[in-house]
Amino acid sequence: MILSHGTLTFPAAHLDTARSMMRDLAAQTRTEPGCLLYQVSENLETPGGFIISEQWESMDAMQVHLNQPEVGELVEKVKGMGVNDLSITAWSAGEATKIM
Repeated sequence: MILSHGTLTFPAAHLDTARSMMRDLAAQTRTEPGCLLYQVSENLETPGGFIISEQWESMDAMQVHLNQPEVGELVEKVKGMGVNDLSITAWSAGEATKIM
């Protein structure tokens, strides 16, 4: 399993558009093969900040997602909106164990 954590911060002028874009991206991504979780949250401590949490069956599945033309287009659109801090980190994880 692959776990991923991403962050990005939108300028205040683009927040309504950002919310819509991120909501649409999450809904589409959840339908992709190998996607176990794709969640977007607003960061309450960082104005304009968003957090992306992902779980994928494999790195191959995540790479297929990242190579989708729509994802590349969205990244370019986000950069055009003034986002310059997009960061995504992924980790390989073993089997999940529910602790609560």
